Amino acid sequence: MVFLEIDGTKIGSTSPTYFIAEAGLNHNGKIDLAKKMIDEAHNAGADAIKFQTYKSESFLSSSSQYFDFFKNVELSFEEFKEIKSYADNSCITFLSTPFDFESSDYLKKIGVPAFKIASSDLTNTPLLSHIAKMDLPMIISTGLGTMEEIEESINLCNSVGNNKIAILHCVADYPANPEEANLSAINTMKEKFQVPIGYSDNGESMVVDEIAVSLGADIIEKHFTLDKNMEGPDHSFSILPNDLKELIAKFRLIEKIKGDGIKSPANSEIKNKIAIRKSITCSKFIHNGDIISSDNIAIKRPGNGIEPKYWNKIIGKRSTRDIEKDELIQWDDVL
Repeated sequence: MVFLEIDGTKIGSTSPTYFIAEAGLNHNGKIDLAKKMIDEAHNAGADAIKFQTYKSESFLSSSSQYFDFFKNVELSFEEFKEIKSYADNSCITFLSTPFDFESSDYLKKIGVPAFKIASSDLTNTPLLSHIAKMDLPMIISTGLGTMEEIEESINLCNSVGNNKIAILHCVADYPANPEEANLSAINTMKEKFQVPIGYSDNGESMVVDEIAVSLGADIIEKHFTLDKNMEGPDHSFSILPNDLKELIAKFRLIEKIKGDGIKSPANSEIKNKIAIRKSITCSKFIHNGDIISSDNIAIKRPGNGIEPKYWNKIIGKRSTRDIEKDELIQWDDVL
């Protein structure tokens, strides 16, 4: 498994799940609201907060039904510079999704540590290639995507010298139906692409995210708001600050529960070994010199004698001392 490093944080199968609070457009075009979202995401324990950077005219035709909405919440480049500086000072990583060439260039200029690629640009090879050449980490969402399209996008980035890639499984519906999450695709993509794989959640359910982490998601991205009742298309299914904090805490517990995958006794159970395991014991009094047989031994607790797996090895041996009934047999007791 290849690891990805963003802003000094290592992302991969042996690292804690990297959480991106998706602010998106939930700042409603207000920089003060964006800063408040940064504060709340940091307080909740998010690793990063992500916005969307664009010039409406560069990625939407004027006839688009969404043009007016995007234009109304569009932040200027200078505002993004201020937002990034605020995030840096708040000790949370600033990320943003550029929707056009000019925006990606500006994000690079102000020192964004990585790029998030929207599902809508999975097959936008000119923009993908342009960003990949900047040689920064890329987190690519795959809503609407097929395995072939994902492979093509990875190969494109690799072809221009960028292998710092993570992929996010995603369902491009708003809100996404939990029953369509198909989270098993996370491990399918892990096996296929050998890069960090996560889940970009466009739904309200927190159970989906918990299951994704349980299945090995290296990254979770989830829509985040300060008020579900604010005007805008994403607020209603976005997570609130208190719930965000609770969800991240659950992730950390899930990671502990999952463990390291090595089957070995837990520290807490080692102390119970003698009480729980069994040993070979005398079922009746054995005189010094008697032959050990199935008629005079049994298997009973505790477990600080000869283990039962050596039963056949001591059958036929001769006792070297008198052994009382229910006394544990030790190796020195037989010859």
